[in-house]
Amino acid sequence: MSNTLTKLPKKPKDRFEVYRIFNGLSAEGKEGLERGKMRVPLVKTFLLEHVSPRNGAIVKPLDEIWSNLHAHPTQIDESFFSVEDMVKDAESSTSYRDITGYLEKYDERFFAYHTIEDSLTARKRVTKWATKSADLDFAWFTSPLLKALWNKDISKRGDHRFGKLVFRHESVFELSNDAVEAVEDEEENAPVEEPETEESPELERRKFRSEMGDCIGRIKHSLDRMQASYSPLNALFSVRIPSHLGWGGHELFQNGQITNRADNFEDHRNTARYLYRIYKSVLETTEDYAWGEPQANNMGWGGVPLIVNFDEPLTQPTFDFWISRAFRKNGLFKLWGEPLRLGPTKVHVYGADRHLWQPINMEFTERGIVAILPRGTCGNTFHRLVTNIQRYVCPKIDTWLGSKRFESFLDKIDLKKANDES
Repeated sequence: MSNTLTKLPKKPKDRFEVYRIFNGLSAEGKEGLERGKMRVPLVKTFLLEHVSPRNGAIVKPLDEIWSNLHAHPTQIDESFFSVEDMVKDAESSTSYRDITGYLEKYDERFFAYHTIEDSLTARKRVTKWATKSADLDFAWFTSPLLKALWNKDISKRGDHRFGKLVFRHESVFELSNDAVEAVEDEEENAPVEEPETEESPELERRKFRSEMGDCIGRIKHSLDRMQASYSPLNALFSVRIPSHLGWGGHELFQNGQITNRADNFEDHRNTARYLYRIYKSVLETTEDYAWGEPQANNMGWGGVPLIVNFDEPLTQPTFDFWISRAFRKNGLFKLWGEPLRLGPTKVHVYGADRHLWQPINMEFTERGIVAILPRGTCGNTFHRLVTNIQRYVCPKIDTWLGSKRFESFLDKIDLKKANDES
């Protein structure tokens, strides 16, 4: 595929000129999917989170956030910006600045980045922004949230429609240092998976990567029974959301990436706004309840505990290795702190989230985690923690906010309101 960035308008007169270009690229991408030969990458959107102003936190302007990342945003209207960043020429390997995509500001806290770059390049770019800057994080769609979207929305879009669920779990903390570093590097650089052959190196570990692609009605009939019988099927990694306007759909990943597999950009953009409103609602509900009224708990900290219970206890070697890696600078969990040992498999951490450097207090055992978010600490911390635990530590978990199951908050998602406002 040729350099598709040349198709993007450099100085659009308004956002609608960008929409028209993305609409044509979406149709071209869908045509490529049907032919089995892609001439352009698929349009994709990444949902990103900054900080909530609800508790007096300092909110930075969009242009300041991206300028600190050495990317140059240019304002097109009050909430739409082009982004210029470094691009590497595939043939000459030389680097130069170019428009890589466009930022849409939903509110002070949430942004959408629309791009036509290939998946590998786009994920590398956005991962660099989210990991190198304390001001940004992904919008983390946990496995329970993806399952709630499936139950409340996707499964009701027609039994004949095509559905797709992808599951991933990899028990990396049962491995050597080298193996975990390889996974951390994989997450940072977001490579495209290479197909395994009988000659591929294989590490003996618990690893599950699978997908269900079928009519929605058939998946509905089997999913709950299969998840009950094999725990890694609870580690939901992505879901396909069928388009409202025709065939095709939108692939939603845990890190807030939405890939357009439909033939128009309008439906894709509406889907992104719909998912943003759902995520914002869940996040604010989590924060409101977690911050709560100051009260004592059995750990001596104020606030409502966020509890994650593992379906299977960790072995002591796995627990020790996990704790030794969880607070590294480039670790998967984006946390900082000095673990304080209270027993063979019990650790307290008075630490901070590397997103905004806000405090978080945690207790780790072989059977789970208890975390307290002091008032003002971003609820995204909890969602990132749950996502990465199911991906890398234990695939089947129970999650609680105080005495309430996390799923009970997801049951209250108002899909009609999210759709109407999108």
